[in-house]
Amino acid sequence: MTDVQVPDPPRPVAQPDQSAQPAVPAAAVAAETRPAVLVVGPRADAHGGIGSVQHVLEQHASALADLDVVTTHRDGPTGARMRTMAVGTLRAARRIVVDRPSVVHMHVSQRASVLRKGLLGLVARTQGVPVVLHLHGSEFLDWFDGLPRPARAVVRGLLRPHRLVVLSETLRGPYSARLGVPFDHVVALPNPVEWPLTVPPVVEDGSVLALFLGRFGARKGIYDLVNACARLAPEQRRRLRLVAAGDGEVDGVRAAVAAAGVDDVVEVAEWLDRAERDDLLRRAQLFVLPSSAEGLPMAVLEAMAFGVAPLVTPVGALPELVHDGVNGTMVPVGDPAALALSLESLLVDDAGRAALGQRARADAEAYAAPRWAARLATIWADA
Repeated sequence: MTDVQVPDPPRPVAQPDQSAQPAVPAAAVAAETRPAVLVVGPRADAHGGIGSVQHVLEQHASALADLDVVTTHRDGPTGARMRTMAVGTLRAARRIVVDRPSVVHMHVSQRASVLRKGLLGLVARTQGVPVVLHLHGSEFLDWFDGLPRPARAVVRGLLRPHRLVVLSETLRGPYSARLGVPFDHVVALPNPVEWPLTVPPVVEDGSVLALFLGRFGARKGIYDLVNACARLAPEQRRRLRLVAAGDGEVDGVRAAVAAAGVDDVVEVAEWLDRAERDDLLRRAQLFVLPSSAEGLPMAVLEAMAFGVAPLVTPVGALPELVHDGVNGTMVPVGDPAALALSLESLLVDDAGRAALGQRARADAEAYAAPRWAARLATIWADA
């Protein structure tokens, strides 16, 4: 990549579709009868993107509806997670039957999550309670396509929501076709971001702080990133400091860093809480996530909101958010050599990197949490 400039006039960036489901101002919703919404999903402090979405939902949608949150997933030891899953599922079923909420909103990923939420959806349908299924699974379609035909039929039978929420406009058709949900009942609602009041300060020591935040493993591309760091020219390695923080294969990533001889470049940390994450984002200039599969990663949205230039792969809904040379950089999946070249280009072009970050922050504002919560309220009303 050569020097990066923001085009004039700016290229429009795909934003949440407001035409099919127009946002309703919070005051207008509040003036009507507040719906009682049973929300079933992870704890708001759970690791990963769904936990971040749940955090935003609880913080911002509570002004628009009476929320009753039932937790069916938490982090921690296997025994504690299984107890939370079992107790939460039974509690949610009881709330549906006894309390008869206006609508049930359930977060779904894939595999066992589909079975649990599908059974709760069946309970809700028998009670005449509308169901909104919020699909987050980055590999759901591949998982579904790999099931035997009878199992696919079972999934279709279980997942029969009044509204199916997906993370991008391009996913509406594939999910409608796979699951047999009418196309006009499939709603595109990209993930939200809480808007930071501060932006990254100017770094004057010549170093560049890059971040990788997420679950360590091959799907997120962390090993490709370590490989790319090893390919950097010595002068660029001296400029770069990469902090990789997450859960999952922490020891495996540390071993890969040592084996590649990039201990001087890459610092491996475990999962950060929100305050620690935000502190790093305020100081970072690059966010790198070379995944092989994604939905719409919250980490990328959060980085862009802080004015951090993203370096990502064209997977999931990311092509609708990040445009190469406009508000970030795109590299092919599974190509450490190309990733290294893009890193080097961004490391040497301070002005271009800063321009990408500024445009990223401007474009991320379309995903700010209050607007997202208002659109979610219209989905509940439609259901």
